[in-house]
Amino acid sequence: MSATVWSLTTDLHEFELNESGAICSEWHGREALYMENRLGHPVLLKNGPSCDRFRLKAEIACPSAPGFIGLVFGARDSRNYELIYVSPASDDYPGEIQYDPIMNGSSTWQIYNGPKYQAPAPFQAGKWTKLCLDVGPREVSVKVGDVAEPQLVISKLQLGRCEGTIGVWSYLPGYIRYLSLEPLDSDGGEDGDGGESGDERLRCLAAETFITEWNVSAPYAAGSESAADKGMPTRASVEENGTLNLNRLFASAQGMAVEASCTFAIAEERVTVLTCGFSDRLRLWVNGEEIYGGEWKWAPPGSDGRIRSDFAEARIRWQAGLNTIQAEIVSTEVIFGWGLAVKTGLVDMKLVAGAQDSVR
Repeated sequence: MSATVWSLTTDLHEFELNESGAICSEWHGREALYMENRLGHPVLLKNGPSCDRFRLKAEIACPSAPGFIGLVFGARDSRNYELIYVSPASDDYPGEIQYDPIMNGSSTWQIYNGPKYQAPAPFQAGKWTKLCLDVGPREVSVKVGDVAEPQLVISKLQLGRCEGTIGVWSYLPGYIRYLSLEPLDSDGGEDGDGGESGDERLRCLAAETFITEWNVSAPYAAGSESAADKGMPTRASVEENGTLNLNRLFASAQGMAVEASCTFAIAEERVTVLTCGFSDRLRLWVNGEEIYGGEWKWAPPGSDGRIRSDFAEARIRWQAGLNTIQAEIVSTEVIFGWGLAVKTGLVDMKLVAGAQDSVR
């Protein structure tokens, strides 16, 4: 099947520019679409593909590092879409591929981090490089440069079955040209769910002592009235990496906070080391006693704001019977990840349904 090709210059009328600020320009003698976009707004094709398996290709360039440029697929709208981007190498870091599903207008790369979602790639600042995605109903494989095998394979797309349009994306200055879409033949297999069942996933995470389910309040302004006045909480399960992804639940805003709580039972008193990771600002209580408070967000080179479950720790004496963990998580970056991961060190706890009163 033949590919459809867009130059992204003479045919830009076929795309919705949204608030990207994209313009026709030139880089190293080649016409291209230029984006200098500090809010990460996508440029989306008005009429998306009708096929459910396809190859997306483009030539990309970042004039300097840092820079981030990539391809969009499965776009429901300009605030919810699948994204693969590439960042060029610098003196301190190799070039890198990042899977970054956009949820409710926020980038989630701080939530989806590590080798399952990132991979090194041969991408140098100031040079044109090929980017190729093979997209299926629930998966995508990524090639950067002239390579035979994909450097990154995402086996489970986080927005579910790939539905919607395609496009291009950039954060900081970047150029992109010759976007192409080629339909691919179906492999004849079933359209599966992209991996293990939700219950199996939660059982595996519980065995690693993650808190797997939280009661999450409605959002409120940090420093305002208690979340206890916000009505019934939402019961939310964590992601496949153990993180409570608040971007999946809510559209973020500066200074927006939620309270998350979890109650569980253990048979005997125990002492363990609790560990946690978060973005952007956290206060954490165990049985009404505040055990941690801090901020972690993107502020290179000192911090990247990625949520890692072993970022902070506290020694906890758990009581026999019921124990409660409560957290206030505040969004300050807005366009980046917002969430929490907690590991208790307890392998025998039993979650108890129901919300707890606010401790604030």
